[in-house]
Amino acid sequence: METFIVPVSIFIVAIMLLAVYIIRKPSHKLLGILLVLLALSMYITSIPIFAVSINNFIDHAYQHQTPPKGAKAAVIVLAGGWSTDENGVPFQPSISTMERLYAAVKLSKELPSCCKFLIMSGGYDIYSEPTVSVASIMQDAAKTMDCRAKIILEDKSRNTDENLKYSAEIIKQLGVKYVVIVTSNSHMERAMNFARQYIPEDIKIYAYPSGGYRPKMEMTLKAFLPDVRALSASCVAIKELIGNTVAKLSSAQ
Repeated sequence: METFIVPVSIFIVAIMLLAVYIIRKPSHKLLGILLVLLALSMYITSIPIFAVSINNFIDHAYQHQTPPKGAKAAVIVLAGGWSTDENGVPFQPSISTMERLYAAVKLSKELPSCCKFLIMSGGYDIYSEPTVSVASIMQDAAKTMDCRAKIILEDKSRNTDENLKYSAEIIKQLGVKYVVIVTSNSHMERAMNFARQYIPEDIKIYAYPSGGYRPKMEMTLKAFLPDVRALSASCVAIKELIGNTVAKLSSAQ
């Protein structure tokens, strides 16, 4: 029962009670109905069963793809943020970035004759004074993983669109005909849409999603009770779905 005393549950119950109260007044019935819909939408997006389902839908869009053996390829690793120290200074990749970086370095070791270049794509924090780019932090972390591929920094980008736009410029200079995109499962669809938009058509693009493992959801009462983490996961997934739509519309123009 402690689930019902967390902020998200209290907020949902409060909105629902307010809606019931307002619906009883004929002149405000429409407002009451809208509040009921708001409460229901908050409930649905905050329960684990919905969060797992929508994230699984995104995560399974792509499987690991690799270039032909012996083909000279470049791997683009998209940044996913960083962690900061007690003074707010970036000092290491975030968990999401580390998952992507680990997958890219592992791939370069498994296919050393193929994955010659690792392009670390990520710029500076747009919300603070520029001190260090995510790309340079990724480079330092990759070296600790004994990365042997040539690392190239792309440190101008501020979002996924620019990640692929600026990385595509590097790809053209390298002259490779095969490119592997490494990013999180939930982020891959958006990244691939922008990759197709900026990378020349004669270059073959492969998706190599990182992380994304999710345990099987058990159909218990807990799966249908509001949870802050589930709400956060649902919001991230919805954001990616919206981002995917925008990327597709952008590439279609």
